[in-house]
Amino acid sequence: MGKLIGIVVFFAIIWCGWWAVASTGMQRGIARWLDVRRNLGWQADVSSMEKMGFPMRLHTRMKDIAVADPTTGVAVGMDQMDISVPTYWPGYVTVALPQTPITLASPNLRASVTATAAVADLRLRPGRSLQLQSLGLKGGDWSVDTAAGSLVGANGIDLNMAQQAADIPVYDMRVNAVDLVPGQLPRSFLGLSDDWPVAFDTFTADMTVTFDRLWDRRALERSRPQPRVIDIKLAQFIWGEVELRGTGNLTVDEEGLASGTVTMKAENWPTILDMVGNAGYLPANMRPQAEQMLKGLAQMNGQTTGLDLTITLQAGRMSMGFLPLGRAPRIILR
Repeated sequence: MGKLIGIVVFFAIIWCGWWAVASTGMQRGIARWLDVRRNLGWQADVSSMEKMGFPMRLHTRMKDIAVADPTTGVAVGMDQMDISVPTYWPGYVTVALPQTPITLASPNLRASVTATAAVADLRLRPGRSLQLQSLGLKGGDWSVDTAAGSLVGANGIDLNMAQQAADIPVYDMRVNAVDLVPGQLPRSFLGLSDDWPVAFDTFTADMTVTFDRLWDRRALERSRPQPRVIDIKLAQFIWGEVELRGTGNLTVDEEGLASGTVTMKAENWPTILDMVGNAGYLPANMRPQAEQMLKGLAQMNGQTTGLDLTITLQAGRMSMGFLPLGRAPRIILR
């Protein structure tokens, strides 16, 4: 029995020493990364780092974080962030975001993100480049707000991104937002009445995206990989009496302009047409022609408000048959 206790004590001492060394090394790695960013002209500030997680996890809690990339103009600030990994393998990373507001800024947007119990689980492949094998983001209530009003929120989020194979920049992506609530700004933009439902009944998407390079440590240190091919397997959105289901395949050039086709099944097309017109994607002088064409298409299929549509994109411009629908948003990750 005495020998057994001695062996247990010996391995406990070894484990404690390993945890202390590995935990210190983790904090030094974070500090080194911040120093490199500052030397490149970034703002990269953290007021303090605290060791936690003994004995099974290496856990660092950072306070008062402010990071800004002068090249892209993207900046992030938050009161606290927790990064932890299992003591036995540092490639399984868990990032817990604070429940206090997170500030996001870019050249085109400044917003505040508030999230409840938001946790990201990252699986990194072994190697110096730290390729992203998979990413899962889950959380409770969240919202995105600006000084001009609320943008969007939901009662929950479930997002998954998984690399199809090592060294290949192709990722399967799935997203499900529970009770997605468009805020004051998008509701006003779409011209919705006050009695229109507050939340989406369904907001899901399943797609495969090919990027111009791998998601790895360079995505934080330099610039974000950009989508080049987007294969939409199924996107489904149900909001009140409006339902959209779509599939499609798009290619995206270096300017963020998309080309390809998107096939959609739409229910309650008159209301959708109102939204498109209110949002400025359908010129007023084209509205009568669009309405007549859609009515004819619905009648051909024996329907009144249901439609099967094909939207064509060419160099960032959208059209439906001979009807122009204006410019599509540029697809650029900053």
